[in-house]
Amino acid sequence: MALNVLFISDLDGTLLTSRETISEYSLQQLNQLIDEKNVRFTYATARSLNSAAKACWGLRQNLPVILYNGALIMEPWSGRMLYNNHFTRDQLLFIKEILARFHVWPLVYSFRGAAEHVSWLEGAETPGVLRYLERRREDKRLRPVKDESELKEDDIFYFTCIGRWEDLVNVRGAIEENSSLKCIFQQETYQTDYWCEIMPSNTSKGAAALELKRILGAEKLVVFGDALNDREMFFAADEGYAVQNADGALKEIATGVIGYSEEDAVAKFIEENLDKYV
Repeated sequence: MALNVLFISDLDGTLLTSRETISEYSLQQLNQLIDEKNVRFTYATARSLNSAAKACWGLRQNLPVILYNGALIMEPWSGRMLYNNHFTRDQLLFIKEILARFHVWPLVYSFRGAAEHVSWLEGAETPGVLRYLERRREDKRLRPVKDESELKEDDIFYFTCIGRWEDLVNVRGAIEENSSLKCIFQQETYQTDYWCEIMPSNTSKGAAALELKRILGAEKLVVFGDALNDREMFFAADEGYAVQNADGALKEIATGVIGYSEEDAVAKFIEENLDKYV
């Protein structure tokens, strides 16, 4: 390709099907575009590297990926971290006070040295957290703790609370009173539970996408998404395309609306419009 374009897609609800995998058609077409046309394609997701890698099994992943809604950029083949937007001490103290006030026990994402951990208070799991853990039984990051003192040596970069809307909506409101923090609050794509994900206010898929664009020396950024956590990525991009099943508010700011995630919209768009970017 003559023009150095970086394509970044959201995963759940955009590139993935409702089975939380990439279809055989999309795998074949994207891998062919990457191998034969030198298309620069990667993803930005709320998932961890482990979870995203399983969902994208078979996809040619030769570029760094954006994880945890923009908190991290990592190389999927080596696990090397290129970018980490972690919490400050004051932010952590504020978050812990809010969570204790509303008796919410989160999943805590952190690093201790090079080792990544997902920690939680053993015995305080919600049904949503239990389902999260059940689906990741072989995940080496999982680390139950007896109390928060076990996390004092960790570099914490993300919190996820999973539960009922009525149990988490007040957490969201309290967190958003602190201008240095933000909360992504939305229903899980394939379930009835809500996720309240807490991060520094300057964490976003958009900020991470611009950083990855800089790292790779790309000239143009084209992105795909379906949900409100993709908004900043759309604002950061030269072009942003919403899938047909996307949130209406995202469609309003999109460059255009393409097909449904279940019908290989991302792969088909790149394949059909590739000449436009050459």
